[in-house]
Amino acid sequence: MTNEFEKLLEEYLKKEEEQQFQRGQVVKGTVVATDDNNVYVDIGYKIEAILPKEELEAEGKEVNVGDEIEAVLVKITNRLQHPRLSLKPLKIKKAIEEIRQAKGKLKPFEATVERLVEKDGKVVGYLVNINGIRALLPAAEALKQLKEGDTVKVIVTDFRQRGKQLRITVSQKKLEELERKRLIEKYKKQIKEGDVVEGRVIKIDPNKGITLLVKKALRGFIPLNELSWGRNRNPFDYAEVGERLRAKVLGWSKDDAFLYLSLKQLKPNPWENIEEKYKVGEKYPARVVGLIDKGAFVELEEGVEAYVPKTEIAWNIIPEHPKELLEKGQKVDVVITRIDKEKQRIGASIKRAQPRPWEAFYDQHGAGSVVKGKVVGIEGNRVIVELAPGVVGFVTKGNLSWLPVKNIEDVVKVGEEREFMVLGLSRDQIRLGLKQLQPNPYEELKEQYGEEATVKLPVEGVTKGGYILRFPNGVEAFMPKREATRRLKPGEEVEVRIVTIDPEKQRVVVSMKQKEQEEEKQLFQEFVSTQAAETSGGFTLADILKAKLGGKK
Repeated sequence: MTNEFEKLLEEYLKKEEEQQFQRGQVVKGTVVATDDNNVYVDIGYKIEAILPKEELEAEGKEVNVGDEIEAVLVKITNRLQHPRLSLKPLKIKKAIEEIRQAKGKLKPFEATVERLVEKDGKVVGYLVNINGIRALLPAAEALKQLKEGDTVKVIVTDFRQRGKQLRITVSQKKLEELERKRLIEKYKKQIKEGDVVEGRVIKIDPNKGITLLVKKALRGFIPLNELSWGRNRNPFDYAEVGERLRAKVLGWSKDDAFLYLSLKQLKPNPWENIEEKYKVGEKYPARVVGLIDKGAFVELEEGVEAYVPKTEIAWNIIPEHPKELLEKGQKVDVVITRIDKEKQRIGASIKRAQPRPWEAFYDQHGAGSVVKGKVVGIEGNRVIVELAPGVVGFVTKGNLSWLPVKNIEDVVKVGEEREFMVLGLSRDQIRLGLKQLQPNPYEELKEQYGEEATVKLPVEGVTKGGYILRFPNGVEAFMPKREATRRLKPGEEVEVRIVTIDPEKQRVVVSMKQKEQEEEKQLFQEFVSTQAAETSGGFTLADILKAKLGGKK
């Protein structure tokens, strides 16, 4: 009876043991012995379990007798064989749990590319291993093309488990994005508007600007209009890829994606004290930076430009387009004509910075000089003469001829070249004379006749105030009506006395009355002389009147 009970008890205890230990169970035990290949662990079973030493070595672990250890029961039989323990399932279980807990969080894992996933000859993803757990890294979530054996950092974006099947998706890009957001929040507390930062140039776009890597995950952008206060918008003139550059912070972009930076803000705005540096009427050096139909733009300094109308480019010509006289980059002197600080506009003149050509011409050809010129036009009572490039002279109608001129074209014609005498300088033109090259006929008359001479002249015309008579050399003489002893007609000849010859005023005045009075005076003197010789008794008033009337005593 006792033996039968013991047998039943043994079978019960055996069943309890079998129910207590099952495959896949996590057990804890104490190391009781070791050999070259295994560690023997007391887990409370009828016989010690064994754990391969190679697994411990793979984990970098070293155990001694008496140490407690946790492992997974991977094999157990009813026969007297050592149960088998393994660290791998426990490690995998922990890894799976860790991955599951990390879904959607900023917890990076190191993953190794095991295989490229291709479809229709195109890589659509990568099979990666995270601590023994396989996951899929879509190609769209990778930062670059990968190859087998590459190690990358990823975060878990999706975790699905159905039984023993796992579907895990990871991403490089989202890790970078989350890491960047974390860093940006940190940088936003450190970097403020107005700060000066330094970065490495990573991109230059000629149409947009310069991109810098300021800090890890933080980029800065310098727009074209922030390169310089001047008009040079070529970013390649300011930096090269790889170069380190300092710039001033203008602010953060709306989405906090990057910093807006400025190179020009490192320098003061040149317009702030513009009126102290430049004065109207003063001359300054400049450089031609732009040419348009109506004028040219010149740079006085970086960021300060002046506009020169094409009428202010040269004294001698107004070009159809300024490029006929100027070219970009050309150095010139300009005179400031106006400054508008509020509108940031400056007017200037190139020609006013140059010697006035008519003044230089007059310095070489003063009054009295004989010069050659070309008749280029007739404006009213003036003849316009081109003397040299930018030098214009004029002849008034009164200086064309010593004699009266009715029609200017009878004396000069447009297009002809001839000599003129310089009379003086009048503003920006040279005063010229043509008659001064010929003898003054009034001087000739004065030398030939002198004043008080009696001449016989034809009547040229009748005016309201008198008569016009003409000398043989063409000089006209004027006789007031009160000086005529009778009414005259054009064409008849009369004897007159020259009253005045004024060569400077080109004026000759004659008189019939004075001529007759002179004759009477001479007659009287002759009569007086005759009577004095014939008698000593004198003569009476009747005798004088008789002599005047032609009678004799």
